[in-house]
Amino acid sequence: MEKNRFIAVQYELYSVDESGKHLREKTELTNTFTFISGFGYTLEEFEKQIVPLAAGENFCFQLKPEQAYGEIEKERILTLDRSIFQINGHFDNDHIYEGADVPMQNEDGMRLDGHVLKVTDEHVIMDFNHPLAGETLEYKGTVVVNRDATDAEIRGFISMLAPNDECDEECDHEHCGGGCGQHHHCGCGHCH
Repeated sequence: MEKNRFIAVQYELYSVDESGKHLREKTELTNTFTFISGFGYTLEEFEKQIVPLAAGENFCFQLKPEQAYGEIEKERILTLDRSIFQINGHFDNDHIYEGADVPMQNEDGMRLDGHVLKVTDEHVIMDFNHPLAGETLEYKGTVVVNRDATDAEIRGFISMLAPNDECDEECDHEHCGGGCGQHHHCGCGHCH
């Protein structure tokens, strides 16, 4: 696969099951999904489909769960003690409720996004699988840009992937996507 390609795509993402296709996400021309190939930022199979396409080309392809976010793993569904979610001795009802998505950290400080399945008097049952785990996905869209990335874009992308507190001397704040610590990276939520 060709590396260091600057790619922007506009797409609609569907989950596909026996009842049909269900729209999960849609990007606009004013908010394309942009990445540089070869950094592992996107799903490998997504990149394999997109990188060979020229700007202006349309695409429509499906990824099975094993090509996308994997199957649902039962061991990632955890029953946690309700006391974990207390603030000043009171349960955090504002943020912890059935259906809520909650950012958390494990013992190693790694960020995990959990989905609250159920809240009982003693426990909170959370699912730490990716929201699209177990889903067959269909991407349908257009390649807006596909060209060689500039050195500045590559540096900016690397900075965004591994943000630090100190800004690199050559960082221009706009190109780096805020990864230098001067701006908060938006966590765009694109399913890629």
